Amino acid sequence: MLTKNQIKIMELFTSQITELFTMRSIERLLKMQFSLVQYAIKPLKEKKLITLNKQNLLSLNYQENHDVLSYIEYIRRNKFLSKPKNKVLAMFIKDFVKNFKEQSFVLLIFGSAVNSDKPNDIDILLIVDDIKKTDPSEKFLYNTSRNYSIGKELHITTISYESVYEMLAKREKMNVINEVLNNHLIIYGAEIFYRLLAGGRE
Repeated sequence: MLTKNQIKIMELFTSQITELFTMRSIERLLKMQFSLVQYAIKPLKEKKLITLNKQNLLSLNYQENHDVLSYIEYIRRNKFLSKPKNKVLAMFIKDFVKNFKEQSFVLLIFGSAVNSDKPNDIDILLIVDDIKKTDPSEKFLYNTSRNYSIGKELHITTISYESVYEMLAKREKMNVINEVLNNHLIIYGAEIFYRLLAGGRE
């Protein structure tokens, strides 16, 4: 069981998966007393949710504890979708997840919609388990969106698990997967996402 402060810290780390943090930067970003940061971080390191490198910089351990990381991601998702301004978006997503026939997929929002109160558009990434499913899956997502007033604002990208691994292997290259690592909200399939990440990025 995580405390409220530990959850706040884990929300920060999962929102910026590849970033490195100091105790002081966490204190500043979360506006939390330094002593509370120290107290909360210690068990997170013991549980191997957060790792400390030789330069005394902290980072998210995305190689294991995927169930806990998924739990944190869904806390972040629920906060986002519960906002009144995201009511229609939440309805659309619920409709899609309920009626989409695939069992193994990841759906996430990334880009300006994550942090901006008035984004110009909403970038959505759908990850499916077979490249042959990308086109029909994207079409189904787009057709579902047409039932809601957000359709024109959506930018949909659909890729396969194989493409995820290929993109993760090109760590320094700009691609959609590298873009979402530090600017995303996982709507569905968080545990799958972290398993893909662990398998494709050492």
